[in-house]
This record gives sequence, C-alpha cells and structure tokens, in this order.
Amino acid sequence: MFGTGIRSVLVGALLMGTGLVAVSGVETSSAASFSPFSHGCDVLVSGPLGHDCLLPWPNNAFTETSSTATNLKLDITSSETPSNVGGVHINPIYQDEGDGFSPGSAIVTYVPNISLANSGIVGSTDIAGSLAKDAPIVLVNMNTGAHVPYFAELDAQNPDPTTQLLLVHPAYALTEGQRYAVVLRNLKNTSDEAIPPAPSTVAALRGTLKPASRSAYIKNLIRVQLHSLLGSATPYMAWDFTVASEMSIAGPALTMRAQAYKTLKGNAAPKFTVSSVTTSGSVRTVKGTFKVPLFLKSATNSSMMNVDKAGLPKLNGKLTWPANFICVMPATIQAGGPALPAVYGHGLLGDATEVQDSSFSDKVSENMMGCATDWLGLDSNDLSEVIGVLGNLSKFQELADQMLQGFVNFQFLGRLINSPDGFATSSAFKDGSGHVLFQVGKCTYVGYSQGGIMGAAVSTISNEWTKVFLGQGGMDYGGVLLQRSVDWSEYQVFLSKSYPNLDDQQIGLQLIELLWDRGEADGYAQHLTSDPYPGTKPKQVLLIENYGDHQVPNVGTEMLARTIGAAEYAPAFSRAGVSFNTSYKLGILNQARPVRAALELWDFGTLTPPTDNLAPPPGSGPAADPHDFGRGNPVIDAQIITFLKTGVVQDVCGHAACQAAPGTV
Repeated sequence: MFGTGIRSVLVGALLMGTGLVAVSGVETSSAASFSPFSHGCDVLVSGPLGHDCLLPWPNNAFTETSSTATNLKLDITSSETPSNVGGVHINPIYQDEGDGFSPGSAIVTYVPNISLANSGIVGSTDIAGSLAKDAPIVLVNMNTGAHVPYFAELDAQNPDPTTQLLLVHPAYALTEGQRYAVVLRNLKNTSDEAIPPAPSTVAALRGTLKPASRSAYIKNLIRVQLHSLLGSATPYMAWDFTVASEMSIAGPALTMRAQAYKTLKGNAAPKFTVSSVTTSGSVRTVKGTFKVPLFLKSATNSSMMNVDKAGLPKLNGKLTWPANFICVMPATIQAGGPALPAVYGHGLLGDATEVQDSSFSDKVSENMMGCATDWLGLDSNDLSEVIGVLGNLSKFQELADQMLQGFVNFQFLGRLINSPDGFATSSAFKDGSGHVLFQVGKCTYVGYSQGGIMGAAVSTISNEWTKVFLGQGGMDYGGVLLQRSVDWSEYQVFLSKSYPNLDDQQIGLQLIELLWDRGEADGYAQHLTSDPYPGTKPKQVLLIENYGDHQVPNVGTEMLARTIGAAEYAPAFSRAGVSFNTSYKLGILNQARPVRAALELWDFGTLTPPTDNLAPPPGSGPAADPHDFGRGNPVIDAQIITFLKTGVVQDVCGHAACQAAPGTV
C-alpha cells in the first residue's frame, strides 16, 4: 500500500493477504469458528473499578458479524460507554456504523501497579526499541505477521498511579481493514517484581472464563494463532481488534465529492459573488461568497448530515451552502508572471481572515495568491457548539458532519481558482489591462496547524491540487494531539465538568476519534501520497515541524510523516546537550529531484517537550512556544514556494541542521 514508504521498509517482502498467514510469529488457525464478541463489557480487564467496560480498547469483543468489507461492524451500547454528570451515556449509534476501529487508535488498557521502566517498555524517544524480539508489548498485524512499532506511556493526565491507564500509540496509522493482536508479556511492577498473568488470561487458558465463547477465543488466540511468538509461555494478556476499512472511513467524503461535482458541468466553476475589493499598498484583497451543494439538513452550523437509506450523505435538493472566501494577492502582475495560487487552511477555531495575517501575507510578497474559507465544524463560528459537545460527547457527530461539508467547500474553492469560468472571469482578480493576476489551473494547498491536520485530509480526497504544504501538521486528535497541546487546557475544563473521571475522558476521546477520522488526517493519510482513492490523484507533500511545538506535538507530526512515507531532511537535529529521536525509519531526503513527501524539522532553541501525554509548560525564551515561528521567514517561504512550483525541496540549511534564533518569525 505504501510503495517505497515506511510501510514497505518495515514489512519488506512479507506476504500480504486477507486471512491469517504463518509468518513472523503468527500461525493459521480455524479461528473463524470462535467468536470474539462479548455483546457487552469485555471480561479481560477488571479495573479500575467502575471504568473498565470498554477496556481493553480497541477490541473485537465490541463488534458483531456483518456484511461489510471487514465482515464486522462495531457493537457498542450506551450502557458500556462513560456517562456525564447528568447521567447521560455517550450514545455510540454513529460509531456503530463503522466496520472497525480507528487507524490511529490509542491502545488502552489497565495493568495494576505496572512500571514501564522496570518492564522495559519504550516511550516516544525509543520507538525502534518497540520492535525488539523480547519487547514486553507486541503489536502484530495478523494478516501479514509484521510487528508494528509504537511508543507507550502511562496516562500522565491522571495523577493517581492506582488508576492510570496504559496507553500504546502506533508509530504510524494502522492499515485499514487489517486485524491486529496486542500481546502484553513479561511485565514488572514498581517493586521490580514479575507481574503474573491476568486472572482472565489464566481462566481463558483453563477454559473457565465466562462466557465460554470468549474463553475459547482468547485461548485459541494465545495458544494457536500466536504460538510462534509465545510458544508455551503465558502472556499477561492478549486480545485482537480490526481497523475500519477505507470506505467505512472515507466513503462519506468521497460520496459527497462525486455528487457535488455532478452539479458542475465539465470544468465549470461554482457561482460566486464578490462583495468587496480593496488595495493596500501592493496587496489586493477580494472578499465574497460562493455556492456549494448542501449536504446538511440546513445551512446552519449546528445542522447534521442529510442521508439516504444506506446512511450515506445525499444532496439536500438544490439547496446550497453560502461559503465565504477571502483572497489576497499582488495587486499587479510581478516580473515572474501571475501569482501562484493556493487554497489556504486556517488554524484551530479560527476563520478565513487568517489568510490576511502573517501566516500568509509574507507569501503574497513572494508572488503567491492565497484564498481561504472557514473550516466548518472547527471554525470560530463553531466555538459554542464545540463547548456543548464537550459537555455531551454524544453530539460529536454534529461536528463531524460539518467538517465533511467543509471539505466540499474547500474543493469548490479550488475549482474557482482552477476553472477559466471561475475567479478568472472577475475584474476583481485582474489588473488594469484585464490580465488575470494569478495562474489559472495551478492551484496548490497551504495550511498551518489545524490547516495542516484537516488539510491533509481534504488534500487526500481533492483533485483540485497535487502539491501540498503542511506547516506544523499532524494527525490523530483524540489519541495523540489534544492532550499534548497547550490549546487543550482551556477546552478540557468543559470536558472535566461533565466527565470528571479521567479514565472516562480517555475512553471518550477514543470514541469520538472514530468519528473524527472522517474529518482529519488520521482517517485519510494512508492514501495521501500513494495508494490514492479511485479517481483521485496522489499528492506531493512538504511537512515542516518546529521542535518542541506547544500546540501540535512533534510525535503527531512524525506519525503523519511516517504514514505518508516522508523522507527526512538530514541532519535533522543538532544541539549540544540534547538528544532527540526526530523520527523513526524515514528515508533521507534527496534535494536534487522532486519528492513524494518530505519532513523538515526546524530548531528555534526551544526546550525539549514532555515525553508523555502532557503539554509543555508555558514560558518565554527557550521555553516559549515555537508554533508560529518561521512563518514569515523569507528563506523558509522561498523553500515552500519552490516546492509548490516544482516538487523539489531545496537545501536552505547548507547541509546542516535547520536552526534559527528563538522567536524568529
């Protein structure tokens, strides 16, 4: 699936298939005769008290047989999910439409009194160690036998060591439609004593675990399917789960794309209206609206999806969404010709006006045009709805549906740039001689922060651009990004008021990530640069991360980089007294030819970020947040623009690690 990317590096020549294969520690079996289903709480984990129903997670115990691509569908009931202080359980009705779990699922369980250090469990600074032969945690693809790299941690959000959950994060997105097993073995406690196998594991192997079907399934998994890995040894615990198929995740967005473009004839553009044209110095700003086919029940920020009998999005008649746009560009045609255009993606809960500020205004002086619209679902108009969702996670589907409508809006904005019948027809986008100020048909994508996370997703499904710049991008909001971001603290307050139990919060985030996958990179990245969806062009991507970023954690950026098979600029990091594993198993960037995907790390002298799921503490100087640094740097801008034009990532750091003074814009 990943061609020459990280997946092929790790899997190599392993046989790919749809069933179990006898390779790398996995044996075939008649597992189909055993049922993993619990139809209720699983019996493997007995704590922490009152918060163990959906543990371990993800877990095929919470599925049932169905005629889907994976032959499964999720089977989670409200009685199993966390409830808020009002006694309202998270309603999993929309999650249960999926045929598997999230590609970026945090693997969550509870092991009383475990010590990661004494057990030899690796964290984010030693991902390679997770593939050691004697690794105490093994994540294995049951279709290929390949062991998957990961990093693990105890939930640092919870200060109570007696109830801390164990969190295991795959180093890249897990392959859609594939079945995985998790094995915990040779664990030690805080007294450096061996932790015996879990009582449920012992009971399953004896055939006494209830229900009997679950007992037989776990025994078969351990003794037959994992025999080459475990032999006669008894692990602490083992279970399996299946990742959702690609159409289970991306099907709604692709369905909307197909229907939306049928409303346009050939290369026609959507209808648009210019509301204002202003010129300040050498910069022209054009504002207006454009019409996008409506898939929501109404053109309001709280509306949910209009769906057909199969539950897929469908057009709401001939109704449209009045999407806004703001475009900034040179007011005259420059010596280099018309401006290079880009659709611009704004940051967290911001809006289209961001294209007018320092995140893009410097690029106008480098002869670029940027056009932005609001990220529906996570723009400034959605703030009150986001707060409401945090009080009742059952409502998250509202945000997910809005994000999907936003994806159509972004693609139609790209069409307005590309089509000769679009912006090029308006005098607002022409000079005094009637020449169009931008390159028609040459749309690219530029996004920062949230625009780099959701931008990776919309870029995967769009054919309006093929070159993509993601500044401080990443993936996996619920599993990796949120709790490591300083932005989360002000929103977690609302979640904590409604879900005060910290273990419930972890499970709640995993439940909403099943829906969030449809609106962010986690659900799409496997198809961004290779293995594109049918009828979709693969993209070229330049990904820039800032060391110690307080808002988009480096581990989330690097998870995205591995998933898209990015090559790494080398040397990526060089600072006295600091040891940093920038990324695991990325290729080395060749800067003499176009690349499929590249990752470049910039060091602004920032302190090393926490290695657990906590945000860096605020501060100044070396402790300052470097998230916005570099956005006005002409050297970085020149590199970005060259990439967007040619696909080549120039060496702007002189064969040395990329460094700049703290606070450099």
